[in-house]
Amino acid sequence: MKNSKKLIAGMSVVTGLLLILTIVLMFTIGPWKKASTKTSDVRAPRKTSEKNTEDPDEDPDATDSQSQGEALISGSEWTASDEDPWDDPETTEPSEITEETEEPTSETEDTTEESTEETTEETTEETTAEPTPEPETSSEPEPTREPGNSGGSYDLSGMVIVIDPGHQRHANSDQEPVAPWSDETKAKVSAGTSGVATGRPEYEVVLEIGLRMRDTLEAMGATVIMTRTSNDVDLSNIERANIAVENNADVFLRLHCDSSDNSSARGIGVFVCSRGDLADSQVKWGDWLGNCLADATGSNYRGCNASTTYSGLNWATSVPSFLLEMGFMSNEDDDWLLSDPDYQQKICNGVAAFCSKMKNR
Repeated sequence: MKNSKKLIAGMSVVTGLLLILTIVLMFTIGPWKKASTKTSDVRAPRKTSEKNTEDPDEDPDATDSQSQGEALISGSEWTASDEDPWDDPETTEPSEITEETEEPTSETEDTTEESTEETTEETTEETTAEPTPEPETSSEPEPTREPGNSGGSYDLSGMVIVIDPGHQRHANSDQEPVAPWSDETKAKVSAGTSGVATGRPEYEVVLEIGLRMRDTLEAMGATVIMTRTSNDVDLSNIERANIAVENNADVFLRLHCDSSDNSSARGIGVFVCSRGDLADSQVKWGDWLGNCLADATGSNYRGCNASTTYSGLNWATSVPSFLLEMGFMSNEDDDWLLSDPDYQQKICNGVAAFCSKMKNR
């Protein structure tokens, strides 16, 4: 009986202690939980605000996508502003490039879209501020003839100038050697091109200019020999070259008009032979011719090309020989100019200035 009382008393003591311990824990652990909850509530917004201070509940993945979208827009803007319009005439206009980048790659905040649109508008204004230069044009070269003598008279007395208006009414496809040093052959004379606007054949236009050039140069004292004065002839390129060689020409000038698949191509070109005793000087003289023509006409000089492509030049390497492309009949503006009497006279004046330089070289 006594043992039972002792056991009950012991259990009462233990129960009391447990009760006291429970009460103590309730008072101590409870406030600690509340403090922990408040601490975590304070820290959580700090982590979110590192990515977006306006909306702490924003999805981090969406924020990363927003950053990636801004990076793509920034890269496109650089491409639009640094693109060289000169690389491709059909290059995309800068304004079209910036319109493609106005739509971000993921959903973003309204304020970010407004900022992106403002930046895109500013970039569009900057990239479209200066017009894209017209393909295949360059700045006008410096005049090479005497200042103040534009369209004037030169003393060409004593000079022998052979003018060869290219092509003829009927082409001749029979073959002849391309050069004295080559077994390669090509057609004796080709058909030439025709005007995209005027419809005139090249052989007709170059003869018209050639006859006017003859009169201009003869009026300045030169002896001018024409390889042809009619379209109804049959003269191969070798035969034309031989006329220049046999007359020991001071200048052998072959008149042609150019053509291109690119309708915007314009300007004057000069071709010379890269072989022969005069090869070292031919390009320099070719540049004289091209620059004199550009100065007299205002057209663009595209440069001098030295090669062994043209049989009419390859067979006349003992005299200064030049193939002059006076303009592109595939370009409407050039085509009209080449048939304009005033412009034709400007070409003749440029050739006269060149012949004067050759006489005094």
